[in-house]
Amino acid sequence: MLINLAKRDFLVRYKQAFAGVMWALIKPMLSILVFGYISSKINNTGNTALNFVNVASAMLLWQLFSNVFNDVSNSIINNANLFSKVYFPKIIIPISTLLVCLTDFLISLTILIALFVIAGQTIHWHIILAPLFIILTMVNGLGMGLYFATINVKYRDVKFIVPVILQFGMYVTPVIFSTRYYLERMPEWLHWLFCLNPMVGAIDGFKYALFGGEAIYNVNYFIVSICVTFLFLFIGSRYFYKFERSFVDYI
Repeated sequence: MLINLAKRDFLVRYKQAFAGVMWALIKPMLSILVFGYISSKINNTGNTALNFVNVASAMLLWQLFSNVFNDVSNSIINNANLFSKVYFPKIIIPISTLLVCLTDFLISLTILIALFVIAGQTIHWHIILAPLFIILTMVNGLGMGLYFATINVKYRDVKFIVPVILQFGMYVTPVIFSTRYYLERMPEWLHWLFCLNPMVGAIDGFKYALFGGEAIYNVNYFIVSICVTFLFLFIGSRYFYKFERSFVDYI
């Protein structure tokens, strides 16, 4: 059932779209071009290609998180017709959505590979850690998505709230600029607050896996951010399982 739901959602996503699956490349490419250009102008670095690679690595991970968070939040409502047909573990629905978002991400990952080649980047041994931070990103989206999916069953305001959270969240996450850039311009007492953002650890870790070096600005902040990820997953899953039996009463 999980595989069939994932296949259905993937086919429906691009049904009757002229560009079809190419939208998985077009959307992130447009974002990378816009924000990569802005970042290169503000950072004023000599290596523009490297700057675009940095932005692309963070942007692709952020879009994976955005897609998972948004789609999981709406997954129960979008599959309401299944609830009256047969009993099944409700968690299957958001997990199938997760698989669709991962497929989109793997397609868009070809953009990052192409930019790596253009920029002449070398592969470090740290690359073996990259899948861990991709999984961490999906866990972030799933944990927050499960919480909002549960609320969404009763209050349909969620479909309006989530895009606002995502739009604001991108600007307080090291997507366009690095964590170092943000923290060097913030009061020290705000550093911990900034790193309570679970995507800070995921993006910094992914950059470290791709580029090595000093991508992780502060190990303590990095660990805090990762811990928040699993705290959100715990809260989201507990809330989801607590109220899943009452879903049918509201749908």
